[in-house]
Amino acid sequence: MKKFYLIFYILLSGLLVPSISYAAADAHGELGGILFSLFCLVFSAQVLGWLASRLGQPRVIGQVLAGVLVGPSLLGFVHVNLTLQALAEFGAIFLMFAVGLENRLRDLLAVGKEAVIVAILGISLPMLGGYCFGFFHDLSQIQSIFIGTAMVATSVGITAQVLNDLGVINSKYARIILGAAVIDDILGLAILGVVSGMASGEEVSAIGVATTLGISLGFVFAVLLVGVPLIRRIQSHLNPQKISGGFGLIISLSLGFAALSGVVGLAPIIGAFLIGMVLAEVSDNYDFQDKVHALESFLAPVFFAMVGVQLPLALLADSEVLWNGAVLTIIAILGKWLGGLAIAPQQGFEVANKVGVGMVPRGEVGLIVVGIGLSTQLIDNKLFAEIVVMIIATTVFAPVVLRMIIKPVVAPRLKEADALGTSDGKGI
Repeated sequence: MKKFYLIFYILLSGLLVPSISYAAADAHGELGGILFSLFCLVFSAQVLGWLASRLGQPRVIGQVLAGVLVGPSLLGFVHVNLTLQALAEFGAIFLMFAVGLENRLRDLLAVGKEAVIVAILGISLPMLGGYCFGFFHDLSQIQSIFIGTAMVATSVGITAQVLNDLGVINSKYARIILGAAVIDDILGLAILGVVSGMASGEEVSAIGVATTLGISLGFVFAVLLVGVPLIRRIQSHLNPQKISGGFGLIISLSLGFAALSGVVGLAPIIGAFLIGMVLAEVSDNYDFQDKVHALESFLAPVFFAMVGVQLPLALLADSEVLWNGAVLTIIAILGKWLGGLAIAPQQGFEVANKVGVGMVPRGEVGLIVVGIGLSTQLIDNKLFAEIVVMIIATTVFAPVVLRMIIKPVVAPRLKEADALGTSDGKGI
């Protein structure tokens, strides 16, 4: 009997050990494939992002093109999988968290009447235009609303970078642009929450819209109106050294509020953005902002590159996609530009024109919105490609035109720094 058990164990081990070895080899191979894909995404995004900046364009354009290059449309090194999609989602979350850290509640409360007018018209006109585009192309109501949503946002980062490079970041029209862009982001995120809630049902009702909008705005106001006074009140009891060393706590808060945002039916990036705004109230006293930007600078390019990976390049060769993308681009530019011109009676055409052009780029926020639409299957690949054409075109349009209509103001020390071989104004 003992010999029988011995023979049985030998046979069983002979069957299990190879299978376990093969499973381990498969797991190891799968991990290696994911690491290689991640390497391709990060490396190509960094290189092409740098190249885009050298050509005077936003890095985000190069990062999207990097995804197209290494994705299935061209080289085929990277394919969509759950792990890369999760990392891309983390990139979007930390990007919006970092954007929130750059904006404070007082920035919203301090904007003037002109910024409010520009923001409201800059939201309503493009959204109406996007909805009409979908309506005339026989798309569903929710898809038409989503197109309008993707056209709402203004990229604060891109506009601010261009104005800063031109040396006019402290001008009156720059403050109007940045103030209106901040309001655009807040309302755009709320609208995105409404659309996300509506996408879960087949029909759109007034009660449903009001409920979803109420939840969205309620969550926004609750986090800001409770969080900001609370963080100010406990600030004196916080040890800067401990908080600076508690980087994990800061990251956990961004993830926690992103998850909470999802629980109430909003996109996770909304919660990350809001808690970023709350922590912005104390960011000057604590050394965690640079660490957040370091994390965001690694993961955000993964998100943008994954947008490029999912971009069906073959569809861009479709004349209909290019035509529809061009129509969306015209609607997007006119919507923001006309919103800026609304303040011409108060500020004059020259200022209003600069404000209107400065509001045009959709940039990373637009890509986040359209990426969510694709991942939730709210839009198909063709509509996705058309909207991405609009986002890229508006993102390129604004820096080029702003450089044409704004005379650069170069400080003497910048000229000296450039002579030494630097362009950031800090010297060697």
